[in-house]
Amino acid sequence: MAGISVHVTITIDPKDKDAFLTALKPTFDAVKAEPLNLFFEISYDEKNPGVFKLIESWNCTSEYIMSTQLQKDYYKPYRAAVEPLLLKPFEVQIFNRLGSEWASVNASAYPVRS
Repeated sequence: MAGISVHVTITIDPKDKDAFLTALKPTFDAVKAEPLNLFFEISYDEKNPGVFKLIESWNCTSEYIMSTQLQKDYYKPYRAAVEPLLLKPFEVQIFNRLGSEWASVNASAYPVRS
């Protein structure tokens, strides 16, 4: 199984960026520590600075994400803090990954932190 890639678009008022990232950080750390999580990156849209994209790659099925992963307790404080900031509901897309033959990450993209 090559797993899945989850793409979440979150739209907030740009003035709430710091509050959003503060609320997201504990969940980000918990998700990237999950054994089935392969990759997690957060980006924002330069032209629309209140639009964030969360991209996660997982070694599991979409059924596992929906029935097990998203039910974990560490999402609760994140959702409670972020929901009032949302200008529109989360937009979620789930894709099937093609596998390692079709994946690449340049080592210079994520330099080792000391």
